[in-house]
Amino acid sequence: MVALALDVGGTKMAAARVRADGTLDPPRTVPTPVHGVWAACAQLLRQVAAGDEVTAVGIASAGPVDTGAGSVAPINIDEWARGFDLADAVRGLFPRAGVRLAVDGAAAALAEHRLGAGRGTADLVGVVVSTGIGGGLVLGGRIAGGRTGNAGHIGHMVSGAGTEACACGGAGCVETVASGPAAVRWARGHGWSGADGAALARDAGAGDPVAVAALGRAGTALG
Repeated sequence: MVALALDVGGTKMAAARVRADGTLDPPRTVPTPVHGVWAACAQLLRQVAAGDEVTAVGIASAGPVDTGAGSVAPINIDEWARGFDLADAVRGLFPRAGVRLAVDGAAAALAEHRLGAGRGTADLVGVVVSTGIGGGLVLGGRIAGGRTGNAGHIGHMVSGAGTEACACGGAGCVETVASGPAAVRWARGHGWSGADGAALARDAGAGDPVAVAALGRAGTALG
């Protein structure tokens, strides 16, 4: 059996073979393009499959998702923001594969529950801080996804720390305050001149007051 894992995010996509114990071979990663997202994703999956017959694919995608329909509508991927039938597209590549879809925060929470910091716990909440803000719930050892698979996807809860318009159509969402790009944007607006989130974290560690304030603001919104 050849099983693949696919992670789709607003900044990058990654895919890898999954070993029998649930761990991964070294993943292959590509930037998420502005246009031709599915073409880039399909090429990535073909490279990882390396011509072998694939029998299972697990997909973790930025949300929102509809796990019943197998579709995704990630607000950080403009080309798919109105919906893309990702599960069906993957089945078209690998006709004999079973395909399962989850919002990325839920997949991360389940991974922590089974293989990481959450081992031995019955229930946990996972939070993803990246290009966007995601999350997931594991209750009784299983993903608690709700009707469409988005339960725990906390990035679009309203935070009192911000009033900025969000790509989802709301305003003041946690994602507009606490995501990596949001923290960088706030810091630059207050005089910081660094390049990206990694630089912001380094400068905060070195005591830069604006960087410290930006991450403190983000942490307060998440907390």
